[in-house]
Amino acid sequence: MVSSPETFYLNELNDASLYKDISARIMTSVRKSRRNHTVAKKLMELSAIEATHAQFWAELLKKKGIPPPPFKRRNASYYHYLGFLQRIFGISFLVRYLERGEIEAIKEYSDYIEKESKEQWERDQLNKILADEKDHEDVFIKMMNELKVNADTVRDAIYGMSDGLIEVLASVAGLTGVFINNIYVAVGGIVFGASGLISMTIGAYLSEHAKGQISERGAYTPGRAAGNTALYYFFGAIVPIIPFLFLQKYVALITAFGLVIVVDLIVTSVISIQSNGRLRRDLLRSLGLVTLGFLATFAIGMIAHHFIGFIG
Repeated sequence: MVSSPETFYLNELNDASLYKDISARIMTSVRKSRRNHTVAKKLMELSAIEATHAQFWAELLKKKGIPPPPFKRRNASYYHYLGFLQRIFGISFLVRYLERGEIEAIKEYSDYIEKESKEQWERDQLNKILADEKDHEDVFIKMMNELKVNADTVRDAIYGMSDGLIEVLASVAGLTGVFINNIYVAVGGIVFGASGLISMTIGAYLSEHAKGQISERGAYTPGRAAGNTALYYFFGAIVPIIPFLFLQKYVALITAFGLVIVVDLIVTSVISIQSNGRLRRDLLRSLGLVTLGFLATFAIGMIAHHFIGFIG
């Protein structure tokens, strides 16, 4: 189905507002840099261009005797959430999302020109807008190349943290059924976390080293990949361990599960956006898998308790 002029008008206004908001957040971020300043400036330029596109659709609607619809932010809560993630992970993970939006806009404009646009002046103007959208896509592709090191950092961070969260949560869930003392559970979680950190760090180093042998190695070196993975695996691993240092065993277990769910949903959001996934579906799937893994390992621990009783 071909989009209507009203939809194009609102889409352009929304894109203009989104680019402006992202630019403003970059400029107020504590992680300012010359490169980020350049990205923010370019986004403001794109915002102004999208606003002129919206003005074209407003004028077209008026010629058709249709008043332009009032501006309404699409998926307002979703875009607020994107802003929250941008403050945590920076701009690099969002660039792929923005580039995907331009690809969709190019397709929609092409369909409209082919099927709906009849008058030559309108087709000429739309072809100019279509050329702008293609230029915007090129801008985001260039940004992705320039921010590649940042994107690699975010990639290793989210995967390292995700592994640390889930592996250590599973270990403490199982150990809760075996150890009587919550401190023993915490120590067991630390042991599992340390072994996982070592294996993940070595894996990240070898993976990045192999990439360097296949293609020209950039600024993101194997050592940097290993260090980044280790750091964020550690951050993920301590989340389910900390409650066992301060709370009673089962209270600590429920608290650990809740904390892991919150952090994992944030991590899953970034993965979904970077991989062009469907956010709601990916969040529900992650929630289900984490819960299933938690319950399964807890059940294994309780089965072990049935046969050997509590230890310690």
